[in-house]
Amino acid sequence: MKPLKLKPVYMKCIWAGNRLQKIRNLNEHGFGISREVCAYKNSENSIAEGGFAGKNIKEIIENHHEEIMGDDPNTQLIRVAYIDAAEDLSIQVHPNEEYAQKINDYEKSESWYVLEADEGAYITAGVNIGDKAILRKAAEDGTLENYVNRVPVKQGDFVLIPAGLLHACGKNMLVVEIGSFGGITYRIYDYGRPRPLDLEKGFEALDINAKYEIKHFPLTQIQSNNCHVGVEHILFHADVIDIENEMDILSNGQYYILTCVKGNCVLQCEDELYNLSYTETIFVPASSGNIKIKGRCRILKIYYPRR
Repeated sequence: MKPLKLKPVYMKCIWAGNRLQKIRNLNEHGFGISREVCAYKNSENSIAEGGFAGKNIKEIIENHHEEIMGDDPNTQLIRVAYIDAAEDLSIQVHPNEEYAQKINDYEKSESWYVLEADEGAYITAGVNIGDKAILRKAAEDGTLENYVNRVPVKQGDFVLIPAGLLHACGKNMLVVEIGSFGGITYRIYDYGRPRPLDLEKGFEALDINAKYEIKHFPLTQIQSNNCHVGVEHILFHADVIDIENEMDILSNGQYYILTCVKGNCVLQCEDELYNLSYTETIFVPASSGNIKIKGRCRILKIYYPRR
């Protein structure tokens, strides 16, 4: 099966910036999220072009499981989305696998790669006190910001956000979010905005001992081919690949996702060519075979780790 371009699903958000609108020449403003790859219930992407155009990705997986997934028994996909924030997102938490199974869902761990960030940009990641009662009271009385960690970030940073960690994407940045199968979010604090909170379940899911991890991949002039491990989690991996001119991506019998976070490139799969522009994403089924990437660019390769 050939690589698949999925149709992005744009979501309007009260905190949205205008970077995605400019990059993708969107007619409307206010889009804070572009969901690139998702097979989660009622949130699935459809195929944008080719013989499967218009079909739901979940339907394609169910009908062509081995071609899409190889020996991976899952019917869910790693999630990929772009987040364009002009304001701070709500401080929130996601459940781990044990908690999620109780509500018939999946763990939601995730990571953020920073494509663009203004001077002084930061994320919220973790807490500075080990007392849930104090944190709960602070969430209720509007002082939670006193007890969270503000972590400075810049272009090229890659942050792992495990399930259970109190976190938030900060203002004035564009990130790509890569995450596990789950879709549950418990909003803990929202800076006085009139959106509902879920403190009861959120504090049940909160792990005050959870820790973020951050790696730095400075975006200097790309002068050679390099591949570095960006994030490693039991439910997803992502490599940071810099390409000076061209590089072969060899098939190993599993699906992967490519998204372009610097420059642009052309993918060649047998006799087919696929353009991949800045922030564009493509899904490569397990049966696609080897891929050649041509162009000076930085690509994230996202895949499910073999166990």
